Amino acid sequence: MAEKAVGELPDKQSLCVDILVSGHVQAYVDFFYLTHRPDQGAVGGEDATEEQVSIPSEKLPLVKASLAEAEVARRRGDTKAVFGSYQQMAEFFGELSDQRTAVYFWEKCSEIARLTADSAGEFSAMRALGVAHEALRDVPTAVKYYEKLLHLARAASNPEGERMASTHLFAAYQSMATNAEAADDGLQALAFREKCLKSAEASGDRTMLSKAHYELGQAHERLLDAEHLNQAISHYKPYLTLCEEAADTEGQGSACFALAHVYQRLQDGVTSQTYLQRFLKLAQGSGKVSAQADACCALGVLYNQQGEYANAVEYLERFFELARSLGDRALLDKARTYLGIAKGNSILPAYTRIVTSDLDALLAWKNRRVPFADMPRASR
Repeated sequence: MAEKAVGELPDKQSLCVDILVSGHVQAYVDFFYLTHRPDQGAVGGEDATEEQVSIPSEKLPLVKASLAEAEVARRRGDTKAVFGSYQQMAEFFGELSDQRTAVYFWEKCSEIARLTADSAGEFSAMRALGVAHEALRDVPTAVKYYEKLLHLARAASNPEGERMASTHLFAAYQSMATNAEAADDGLQALAFREKCLKSAEASGDRTMLSKAHYELGQAHERLLDAEHLNQAISHYKPYLTLCEEAADTEGQGSACFALAHVYQRLQDGVTSQTYLQRFLKLAQGSGKVSAQADACCALGVLYNQQGEYANAVEYLERFFELARSLGDRALLDKARTYLGIAKGNSILPAYTRIVTSDLDALLAWKNRRVPFADMPRASR
């Protein structure tokens, strides 16, 4: 066999031989499987690629050394050193985006920590397993690890650990809720949003708590019946309060708009108007034209539904001007249509009166287009 050139990297075969010669049988088995795996692109689905499992040649000696050190440490009963070696391997494969192999080593870390009552090590491994499974898009399994993480933190009276586990659970439950919504499973989504709220409360993060209340309110609102609409209000109001405490103007506007929408569905027009007026004021204060347009549109539609046509025309004219300033053709067409409907409704009583009981006024309108508003009422 030809000698290797100076500086040439050792190949897999020579490293396997070195491990066997040194008497590290388990390290040899692990090294062999890590370096002789099948093409994951062919057997692992669309998301798996050769790059995810290929170990760079210059890193092979590091893998060999870590596996050998783990075996030596295990023989002498140094569990901390074994944990450290496997942790190094887990982090190494995590950096290579080979999460499945990282999971394999984190599971070894978890087992060692559990057998040796190393609560800190078990906590670290459990968290890493959750993160790795999330990276693999296996969120339900990640949740199981995060729930175990939360249990460990509470058992150890570890507030910081509890906050960390709750934060991870919040993100994972959010992902599961989003998937349920995409599948049009409103009740399942609602259940996950409720878990999000509990996790947010346990985390102590007020921004997270604010988001959880808003999204849970939306989940209730999607179910449409009166009971769920009232439940939506019970979450939108705390969301508004949290936004006020945080001086979050945009959030306050979102809360007011959401509350107005729900009250409108509950046919409480007065309360809906109150929140819409507040939303408009907040939008004007922030200078956001699109938000002002939304507020004016909603107010105009609401007044139109209530038969207050003068107010409807006023707000829809403002909506039209704001839409024109935004340069959004679709929004402008919508504003033009809504304004036309409101103006039509505003003159409908006069038109009906003239057609049915005022022939002179009808002729004046037909012949000279005299506006209805300028016509004197016919004596009855």
